[in-house]
Amino acid sequence: MNYQFIRDQQGSPVAEFDMGSEIFSQWFTQELGTDQHKIEAIFKAIQELRSRQIKEFVLQGNEINLLFDPDEVEARSKILDIQAPDELPEGTQLYDQESIAGCGLEDFIRVLQSWSDFVSDN
Repeated sequence: MNYQFIRDQQGSPVAEFDMGSEIFSQWFTQELGTDQHKIEAIFKAIQELRSRQIKEFVLQGNEINLLFDPDEVEARSKILDIQAPDELPEGTQLYDQESIAGCGLEDFIRVLQSWSDFVSDN
């Protein structure tokens, strides 16, 4: 998973992930932002996963949910949970390549720690 963190013209942190992982860009930038309490809560939940206190957990966002299990993390746009209209022509599929992505739990932990460090630097 390739990514970089930058600051926009207003100085706000922005996450940029490569193609195939774009939804993580939106999640880090818009859903998580600079909320250190939320970051700490995610690390706590990950620790509970690792110690097998819980088997999985879902972090509900405004537009994106993160699904965690002991091995991986999946970011999934809530738009995917809306039923497609029956009027779509046969064989038509909705484009969802930027609406779902996954990564290993260890990779996610590294990215989350890097993001936490980045947003706490002023």
